[in-house]
Amino acid sequence: MSTATCRFNDGVIFEVATAPGETLLEAALRCGAPVRHQCRSGSCLSCICTTETGGLIMRPGRASSLLPSDVAAGQRLACSALLEQDDSILFDYASDPAAPRTAKAFVNVAERVSDDVMRLELELADNHWLDFSPGQFVNITPPGTSVCRSYSMSSTPSELPKLEFYVRLLERGVMTDYLRNAVKPDDVLTLEGPHGRFILSDNNVEPLLFIAGGTGLSPILALVKKARNRKGRKPPMLLSFGCATSNRLFASETLELLADLTPTLDVRISVEDGSVPSHLAGNPLEALAPKDIQPEMTAFICGPPAMVASAHTYLMDLGMPAQKIHYEQFTPTTDFI
Repeated sequence: MSTATCRFNDGVIFEVATAPGETLLEAALRCGAPVRHQCRSGSCLSCICTTETGGLIMRPGRASSLLPSDVAAGQRLACSALLEQDDSILFDYASDPAAPRTAKAFVNVAERVSDDVMRLELELADNHWLDFSPGQFVNITPPGTSVCRSYSMSSTPSELPKLEFYVRLLERGVMTDYLRNAVKPDDVLTLEGPHGRFILSDNNVEPLLFIAGGTGLSPILALVKKARNRKGRKPPMLLSFGCATSNRLFASETLELLADLTPTLDVRISVEDGSVPSHLAGNPLEALAPKDIQPEMTAFICGPPAMVASAHTYLMDLGMPAQKIHYEQFTPTTDFI
């Protein structure tokens, strides 16, 4: 049995003994350590931590949304990591984080905005509330099921009690089947959250770079709205968004309106197959030139794993420090129960 000394940024320390084959998250929860977690499958980054001596390793063969460069820098996901030897583990948050809340919400609007994207507008029920930061996500349980799926808000707290989401429609799935075949106004959904670390500091005044693919645009929209709505000087912002084909393109009018209303925002919209003459041909990364990337920028990347990995490597190669690159990958759930 090995011991993890779990250190939180408020100075609180938990000693966690792990059994062979037990993940750090499993051991931490058993010992009462307040490790943040959500998916427990290696996809949401909620349980991210840093190994001090390398005794914590990622479980071989386990899927992980961490990029290889982050693993090399010592970052781990507690839900997918095993302790091979005693180690000091750092968690970059306080030991008493606010607990997620559960709320009920009504369906106001469910509209198809492209071949594979649904815009979902919900309204919190009376006496129900959710505090969140732009960029975070919630778990949504459709009516008549006990299964939840995770989606990022494209709206901001200032728009509450309304919440907006862009949801990708898969070939099949719990939420996909509900949105395609059963959703109607005034349906009641259960929300649980918020979750996630994909957020923008209130004090950030540096230039911002946003790269979004597909429904990865959802949290990016929330971050852009937060930046443009802050008081005082607005930071320079560059947003590059793209979809594979014209029939998958959505929210272009929303982005163009944001650009018109925000002098410091440069929006570039790409369609990979080049089928929309008014937009760029190619992917969101190809819409960027080396001269667009400034070392002082803070970057936010969200979308399919391959795009996220390519964008991360591109920015690192151009000299952007890793600590200034924030990312979130959108991967479909393979559980259709």
